[in-house]
Amino acid sequence: MIRTGAFAAGIAVAGPALAVPAFFVEAVPFWLAGLPLLAGIWVRTPLARATAMAGWLAVPAAVSAIGLAGIGHAPELVWPGAAVAVLALAVLAGLVGISLASFAVTLVPSFPASPLVVLADVLPGYGIAALGIVALTLAWIELLPRYRGHGLVAVIAVLAAVNAVEWEPGRTPASPWAEVPEPAAATDTGRRLAIRDILPEGGAAVLGEAVFRADDTAARDSWCRVAEERDLTLFAGVTETLGGTDRGAVWRLDRETCAPGAAPAVAARAWLGIPGVTGGWLPMPGSDAGGTGPGFLVCLEGFLPWSWARFAISGPTRRDVVVVSNDGAFGALPVHVLRRKAAGAMAALTKIGVAHAETGRTLLVRAEGTPGR
Repeated sequence: MIRTGAFAAGIAVAGPALAVPAFFVEAVPFWLAGLPLLAGIWVRTPLARATAMAGWLAVPAAVSAIGLAGIGHAPELVWPGAAVAVLALAVLAGLVGISLASFAVTLVPSFPASPLVVLADVLPGYGIAALGIVALTLAWIELLPRYRGHGLVAVIAVLAAVNAVEWEPGRTPASPWAEVPEPAAATDTGRRLAIRDILPEGGAAVLGEAVFRADDTAARDSWCRVAEERDLTLFAGVTETLGGTDRGAVWRLDRETCAPGAAPAVAARAWLGIPGVTGGWLPMPGSDAGGTGPGFLVCLEGFLPWSWARFAISGPTRRDVVVVSNDGAFGALPVHVLRRKAAGAMAALTKIGVAHAETGRTLLVRAEGTPGR
């Protein structure tokens, strides 16, 4: 019992100890965060499985709590809620196993911490089907203990062999968009003018999430002037309202859509969002706006397997994706690094190029030599 408890305690500590650098340090491989989960499958006791899942969820839960508190939700409710969610899912893993618990949380489209995302990091280019096969194999090994030893070793050996050949930093497929640091400015007007001066004449550009609200006509007109002056197609993140809840969208601004009396041209709307904040637990209607340009994922969607699977099954029509985000609620916490790693793992898995437009950090311009807009 002491040995079992020591193993469980070690796994619990290893979870956040590996997750923090794997999530927030660019040079540390993302897949390291999943090793305690494999340890929980190996040890297989209910306590080990529960502590492995708790260790995995602790950092994402803390990040979510920081973000929710940062946008005005009461910390005295947010932090206990995060703790209860972690404990409940840890108990679930202890009862039914890490694999089945992982499938259960992944079935919730808006759940932002599916272990399948970190598993995707060791399957570059192999696709959603391969991810499912490996996950089912791990479930089989976990639930049938006589296969646990040789089976888990065999899976790890295969994944190691795959990554000895395939894994390298920055293996995500190339995107036609070039990333540019957003210039600093003291005011919204100064920021807009500074951005205008670096945008390509006659080209295309993407700004981050929540650049302005849908009902802020003055802000829209200001960005329209930028698009018209530079004769470019400008994709800007906009905050809309759906049923009383904020919802992220991307509008296309150019001389045609900015003409007097023209209706906003919606390039994309968020399909999934933070439940109760920017969406619900289920996909939102009207997300397929039929706009031109790349595929867009808004904020949370960059983390979600369902969002990437949706693009992957659309075939060759979507070979590049832009993730728009705004991490102002997180302060100095480098959530953008975590998002880039999670999105990069899914992009590499599905062979889809990805680029990031982050309000206050980066914007995108069409890469030199890429035809069209």
